[in-house]
Amino acid sequence: MNNGDGPEPAFRRRRPQDLRHIHDQLDELAADRDQLGLLLQLAIEISSDLELDSTLHRIIRAALTLTTARYGAIGVWGPDDLLSSFVHEGMDPQTVKRIGHLPVGKGVLGALRERTELLRLDDLTEYPAAAGFPEGHPPMRAFLGMPIIIRGQPFGSLYVADDRAEHTFTEADELTARALASVAAVAIDNAHLFEQARVSGLWTSASREITSAVLSDKRPNQRPLQLIAARALELTDAEQAIVLVPEDPEEPDDEVDTLVVSAAVGRYAEEVLGQRIPVEGSTTGAVFRSGEPMITETFRRPIQAFTDVGERHAIVVPLRAENHTLGVMIVARNAAGARFTEDYLDFVQDFAGHAAIALTIARARHHTAELNLLTDRERIASDLHDQVIQRVFAVGMDLQGVIARLRHADLVHRVSRSVDELQSVINDIRATIFNLQNPSEAQEGFASRIHTAFERLTENRELSATLNLTGPLSVVTSVLADHGEAVITEALSNAIRHSGAEEVTVSVAVADELRIVISDDGSGIPPDNKRSSGLSNLARRAESVGGDFTVTGGPSGGTQLIWSAPLPVD
Repeated sequence: MNNGDGPEPAFRRRRPQDLRHIHDQLDELAADRDQLGLLLQLAIEISSDLELDSTLHRIIRAALTLTTARYGAIGVWGPDDLLSSFVHEGMDPQTVKRIGHLPVGKGVLGALRERTELLRLDDLTEYPAAAGFPEGHPPMRAFLGMPIIIRGQPFGSLYVADDRAEHTFTEADELTARALASVAAVAIDNAHLFEQARVSGLWTSASREITSAVLSDKRPNQRPLQLIAARALELTDAEQAIVLVPEDPEEPDDEVDTLVVSAAVGRYAEEVLGQRIPVEGSTTGAVFRSGEPMITETFRRPIQAFTDVGERHAIVVPLRAENHTLGVMIVARNAAGARFTEDYLDFVQDFAGHAAIALTIARARHHTAELNLLTDRERIASDLHDQVIQRVFAVGMDLQGVIARLRHADLVHRVSRSVDELQSVINDIRATIFNLQNPSEAQEGFASRIHTAFERLTENRELSATLNLTGPLSVVTSVLADHGEAVITEALSNAIRHSGAEEVTVSVAVADELRIVISDDGSGIPPDNKRSSGLSNLARRAESVGGDFTVTGGPSGGTQLIWSAPLPVD
């Protein structure tokens, strides 16, 4: 206690307002400490998540907590300087539905595209770049926006806003937004790298699956192009995927003038199959010629049931291996879907390259097998000629010598008949040798064989006959060609002889399968039909090659026969 002899302690001389000021500062320091602790806690939570979408939502919720704002969002910039994604928090589902489409990055949101510093506004409506709000949108006032920069490139922006008249953002909120944007950049980058690794793993697995399926001897009747299109559709979250190949796969790349849609999955798959696209002047033709992939929204040449669906984001890549282009693959997303990025282009291009290599190896293996088969045929033909025919001929000569010594007429007749039979056997062996050395597919292509059979059966007939050929018929193997010719001969003969038809149509299409459709306007197959051996034979042929066979009534009466079989890998 001071008795008047010494100076009064310093704290006793402080005025009340000074003490209040010290208390306020202490309260601010405590609040800053709590805010920093909360920021660190939220940063740890944000960094613990590697899924991109949930990471973005965590960042927004953290921003709302730290700034006490009501609304928050993160906009992600696309390659066209517009927002490709807009993740938001704070609005109920009814409000979101009432507003309709999400922002694309115009007005005040677009103003942050080229900025590296934050933007703080007390009244958003007074900002010159503000473009207003759509109908049903809450009337935002206070606004705080901070760009998110990842590896020196603008990724997007973090926004918080409030519609309360008395609410404004402070300098402390600015510091919080800057710190949170830095944390968000690291977390988003990690999540993006993780997503890239995950997606890359899926594409790698798909490439392995394609390679295994195409090269597997256990699945000789699988459809490789269809499988390639299906996996690409699945992994790109696309609406349609198609594969176009040249009509003649053996034709040099610079001589190919038409591409045919040989595989299709997704929307309108059946309608787009078989479409023929000229190489000259078309987008697919340009990719086929150049071997360079591309992302596009428009095609220079229409593809029915594909380009007429509407303008959509699509990736076009070549199926290219060993400086040879096997075809072109296209994947297209829904018009409302997200745009494809360069990352997706790289993934699809690598996948197409691996698939093309697998198809090329399979083709080489098939050619080797064919060469081995021809070699075996030559050897068998040589053995038949040099050994079997000579031995049979020698037996015949011996028998002819015996005939001269025979006196009984009946024995002479029987031995002479045996000699004639041996000569017939020799002729059959010689015919077999000729067929072994000159297989039918080398003498006459499948298309030519179909034309020959069609003209032979329909000429001089009082009916209208139509033949339609679609796709690369030259890829049909000799075994399938024999089956196909037999099917057309049997079915067309039945239609002409037994149905009383006035019109008959034969359609032969080649994609990933050989598909033969024969329809007529005749009387159809009677319920008590006794002649079923021909149809049973066609069904057995389909079953033997892993195909299908059906007979139904035609669309306008008559009969429709459908015979199909998958093409082996070539």
